Amino acid sequence: MNYQAIPKDVDWFCYHLATEKLLTKEQCITAIEAIEKSKQAVSLRLLKLVILQNKLCQDAAKLDVLSSMSTAEAANGRPPHSVLNPNPPMAQPATPPSPAPADVAPLKPRTATAAAAISMAAAAAAAPSAQPARQPEIKQTPEQKIAWLKGWPVLNKAADMDCDSARKLLDDFLHKARENKCSDVHISAGAYPFVRRYKEIYLVPDQEVLSKKAAENLNYAPLTDEQRALFDEHHDLDYSYNIKEDDRYRTNLLLHRLGMEASYRIIKNTITPINQLGFKQPEVIEKLTTYGQGLILVTGPAGSGKSTTMSALAEFINEHRHDHIITVEDPIEVVYQPKGCNITQRELNNHTRSFQNALRAALREDPDVIIIGEMRDLETIEMAIHSSETGHLVIGTLHTSSAAETMNRLLDVFPHGQQAQIRAMVAESLKGVICQQLLPNKNGDGVVLAYEIMLGTLAVSNLIREGKTFQIESTIQTSKNIGMVTMEQSHFDLYMDGFRSYDQTLPFIHTPDLKRQMQMREAQKLNGGMPMPPQGAAPSPQPPQQDQAKKRNWF
Repeated sequence: MNYQAIPKDVDWFCYHLATEKLLTKEQCITAIEAIEKSKQAVSLRLLKLVILQNKLCQDAAKLDVLSSMSTAEAANGRPPHSVLNPNPPMAQPATPPSPAPADVAPLKPRTATAAAAISMAAAAAAAPSAQPARQPEIKQTPEQKIAWLKGWPVLNKAADMDCDSARKLLDDFLHKARENKCSDVHISAGAYPFVRRYKEIYLVPDQEVLSKKAAENLNYAPLTDEQRALFDEHHDLDYSYNIKEDDRYRTNLLLHRLGMEASYRIIKNTITPINQLGFKQPEVIEKLTTYGQGLILVTGPAGSGKSTTMSALAEFINEHRHDHIITVEDPIEVVYQPKGCNITQRELNNHTRSFQNALRAALREDPDVIIIGEMRDLETIEMAIHSSETGHLVIGTLHTSSAAETMNRLLDVFPHGQQAQIRAMVAESLKGVICQQLLPNKNGDGVVLAYEIMLGTLAVSNLIREGKTFQIESTIQTSKNIGMVTMEQSHFDLYMDGFRSYDQTLPFIHTPDLKRQMQMREAQKLNGGMPMPPQGAAPSPQPPQQDQAKKRNWF
């Protein structure tokens, strides 16, 4: 192999292949020698072709990213970190920076941090062949990451406590979870206590496996006599545990093989405004609350922030309209204080027997807005659609992950002979669908919102009426100018805005063009933040017609 004839971009490319462990040094040399034996000039494009044809590496996208990086690095005149050169040059000492002229005042850093920054800049200027300086990442030690898990009350002590003491212990544990921004607390017999924080599960350290008696004393402590009787009869109970007016927990109590278990969902004591939820165009969501009648659906899997969005919508209406709002919840979560509206909140089992009974009665209670905690069965969905047609704005939730799936779920619960009528009713009344996901952010110290928004335009209504829900996604893509957005585009935007990492986002991206943009963005980051040249911009050493492989079997 003639190293002197190897282009710089090829040298850089081989260096990256070896660094990424895609190819060994020997494989790179073999591929280059095969090109030389075919009497063709070695070029980056030809080397990629040889690698792919001989199946040395089949990740074409990765090869494209590395080749773009190599082209940019060669164009910048940076000497390659060669794995091909048999006689690498000795490292030269960096030339010290020239002193500043006498008439130029030296920079005076105001702080130690500024002094360090100037020192780093001087070092970078003194070594032109070094990698571009990057902002150092602040990494937490394992001890810092779990510092919030220290000092929790020991729950197994509840085995020997009376009801009041056990309730005080439970309250202290829940308050500790709230202080540390947990979303859920799980207390179960036969298991360590654990919490969910930023979508991740954590076992609380310095605890013991909860005994059956301890779990029973803790989970029975908040119950009234009526609630205890209901649980003893059904072995399941949903209720709202209210320590104070602004200290509330949505609770599910159940009986399993080893004893009792309770899941406590921490309810925020403040209502997040729409413009702080994470929507890039919050005015699109706010506009949905201005309709006098129709159906608005907030959908997503469990723990995706549906209740937070619902409460934001209700509070926005409460502040900007003068109406009567009726909510039907299981159980009541956020407690609203009347502002511009009168708000009637009803809870399943305590104030009404079922969602359908509450909705049927609501039509005679002069409401303007009806908020349904969960549309879980045929009767509730039917009453919600009917209510949206009779002059009411109905806001409800479903457990679906996309707008098209929401429409299918909404229609498929009805008998086949009734679906044409329901499609026509939904097409007429639907105002919007908001599909949500809550995801850990790039640093793991918070969550971000990914969402899909579909508005009830004429095009969407026609697709619903004709049963062509499979075309809804393409309609959303072409209606971006009016505020619609697909879930995939939302994931892409989170990555481009720096909230999610490449590895976190890639599984949600299926469009080739968006994948290419992400790969180019990653290549730019690896290149020290310098913009990447477009594919094929760098001139090849030989004309394109001479850069084609004459043989398919290189080896």
